[in-house]
Amino acid sequence: MSRLGVEADAFLRAFFSGMFLCGVYEVLRLFRRIIRHHSIVVSAEDFLYWLFCGFYLFGEIFQTSSGEIRWYFIAGTVAGAVAFFAVLSKTGKFCGKIFEKKTGKHGKRVD
Repeated sequence: MSRLGVEADAFLRAFFSGMFLCGVYEVLRLFRRIIRHHSIVVSAEDFLYWLFCGFYLFGEIFQTSSGEIRWYFIAGTVAGAVAFFAVLSKTGKFCGKIFEKKTGKHGKRVD
């Protein structure tokens, strides 16, 4: 594969990595809306999430570019995160509203 093809493949992996990480956080946010959490538990969950993100992205960077941080990997990750929040995040909010209407539960919002 040409060098440009390798970079395009790394960009796409980064794009989907950004979408995946935002999806995981969206699931965590929906879980928090369903079940109330104390602020200390929310902080611990966020810490574990960011720790997971660091290890996950390190693994992706290591696999795609032998551990070298490339600008297109960072750009792809950010683009994936933005795309997720622009398109798919609204779906999660919609599902949360449907859950609240059907069950009558209104969890504490932590955004």
